[in-house]
Amino acid sequence: MKDEDVIELIRNKQFKKVSEKLYVYFPVVKKLVLKNNGAKEDAEDIYQEALLVLINKASNPNFILTSSLNTYLYSVSRYLWSDELKRRNKKPVSIEEFKIDALDDEDMLNTIKEEQNSKLAEKAFAMIGEKCKELLQLFYFQKLSMKEIAEKLQFSTEKVAKNQKYRCLEKTKENLKNLKNI
Repeated sequence: MKDEDVIELIRNKQFKKVSEKLYVYFPVVKKLVLKNNGAKEDAEDIYQEALLVLINKASNPNFILTSSLNTYLYSVSRYLWSDELKRRNKKPVSIEEFKIDALDDEDMLNTIKEEQNSKLAEKAFAMIGEKCKELLQLFYFQKLSMKEIAEKLQFSTEKVAKNQKYRCLEKTKENLKNLKNI
């Protein structure tokens, strides 16, 4: 699901459809809060507040997401946690005092890269034939044996099914390589 689709679903108040997608980004925020004097419960509260900010902003038809959803939620969470730390200490905290490890930034970048790679892999998979899609889904998601796949897809032997699986994977890898070069 694209970030724009998430925003549109939020605008249409279809929160159940986007809740799973939105909670994918929580671990990065949790790590941020834990590394900056917070507890898991603090991270959950901050993330809930960040989601409310997103919902309020996305409800405005003029709102345009100018970064990835992950980056947006991370940034909002970071500022909310900074404000919470200020409130708790009852003294101003400068942005320099509110340090975020380079590792956190690296984790966020890795999460973004993984998401982009995942989207490319989905596109590469979508480009292969229906029989290949079915074969790979049967093998990787339903965990069927090659013998069961051969029977289900009417291949003459399990060796034929295995060779076809190899060709399907190679085609998917080739598609992925071509997509990355675009």
